[in-house]
This record gives sequence, structure tokens and C-alpha cells, in this order.
Amino acid sequence: MGQLNLMVLSGDYSKIHAAAMVTMVAGSLGQTVDIFVSMEALPAFHKDPAVRETIAKGPVAKDVIEKAHGDYLELFEQAKDMGDVHLYACSLVADVKEWSLADLSPLFDDMMGVTGFLGKASEGSALTF
Repeated sequence: MGQLNLMVLSGDYSKIHAAAMVTMVAGSLGQTVDIFVSMEALPAFHKDPAVRETIAKGPVAKDVIEKAHGDYLELFEQAKDMGDVHLYACSLVADVKEWSLADLSPLFDDMMGVTGFLGKASEGSALTF
């Protein structure tokens, strides 16, 4: 079915949640999905809930949090369970924040730089959130 490459860069809950929904659907349809999480989005994947709470939440995001079943972390986890889905944390942002892979969600398969991800994502479709 092909490859889908996502770059999740925004610290906005709505965009991260949308990326998780796209990942879930694509994974369930048999697409391989590689996701690079960088910039303002990386704190949303920290193990510490207080760090995750720093991401922006607009009015629709607040409704989704209140009424939807499962947050973006659960959606990414379900996508990984049902399909060929891989998440990569940005090594530059992790270095700047002095975080290791152990500080981040266990969803991540590895840490890499943007050059490594772009080399990996040279085939298939690409979306940025």
C-alpha cells in the first residue's frame, strides 16, 4: 500500500492528535508509517505529565480531550499495535533539552536527526503536522 512519512513539529494538541488519527488509519490500512517528532511537539511525548501539559490546547482540543476516548499517546500506541508504525524522536531537540530516550514515551523506536529521517523518508508520501 505504500509508505507514509509524518513530521510532527507543532506543540499544538490538535495537530498532534490529528497526526495520531492519520497514523492509526494508515497503519490499519496496511501502510508503513514513519513518524519524526521534533521541535515543539517533542515535549508532548515526555514521560512526565507536567511536561506534556505544556503543549497548547485550543477550544476544539479541549473538547476532544474531554469527550474522545483516548489521547494521542493511546492512538499512536494502538497504531503501533495494529500496523507497521515507527516513531523517531529528534536527537537535536533531545540534546538541547538534555533528554534521553529514557525520558520520552516508550512509543519511540529510536532517536535520529532530520538528515537521517529524510534519508529514510525518501520514498512514499509525506505530511507535516
